[in-house]
Amino acid sequence: MVTKIYLIRHCQSMGNIEHKFQGQYDADVSPAGEKQLELLGLRFRNEHIDAIYTSPLKRARATAEAIAKYHDMEPIAEPGLIEIDCGRMENLLLTDVARLFPEVALNWDRSPDLCEFPGGETMREVYDRVNAALDRIIAENPGKTVVITTHGGALRNLYARIQYGEPIGIRKSEVFGNTGVSTLIAENGGLRFESINDLSHLPENMRRPPTNFSFDKLKEENII
Repeated sequence: MVTKIYLIRHCQSMGNIEHKFQGQYDADVSPAGEKQLELLGLRFRNEHIDAIYTSPLKRARATAEAIAKYHDMEPIAEPGLIEIDCGRMENLLLTDVARLFPEVALNWDRSPDLCEFPGGETMREVYDRVNAALDRIIAENPGKTVVITTHGGALRNLYARIQYGEPIGIRKSEVFGNTGVSTLIAENGGLRFESINDLSHLPENMRRPPTNFSFDKLKEENII
């Protein structure tokens, strides 16, 4: 039995354009994000969908609702899909994160699986949480087609499990763009990507490659 899962990163938020380490801070959708949502909704208008699951945060829920409005269904809030709890780093400017938490910044660049966010989660805890949520959703929807709207950090942890089977795989993870669509197939107990980070619903001028953020790069550019 085949279950199809569309994994979608949320639309652009104000935190994205303000260069913040958002974590679970509930940032508003940006004007560009609103345009992304219109186009994402149209992309899925004629797709068969049985259920939509979303992180509770506004940027993810708005992404789910953009699709749900064409399917007469209510998105299901799944707390396990929420973004990383960054504790005291939450919603800080990236430059401030690098200055105040240099050890975490170093791990984020070189070994993100070892990150321990002060006052928040460890990356291992995030890995276990989001993958448990994925497993629950698959178990609830055998043979169906579902949409999941979540966050960049959550998606990197899902990718690590699906492609490498362990948290260290996050070091080689894809970087997911705002409203990027990845198609996941669950079959006979296995998981495989059919496509990753598809942005074809956006026009070329909005289809920028996702930013592979690096604290090391800030140092090279003398920003920190």
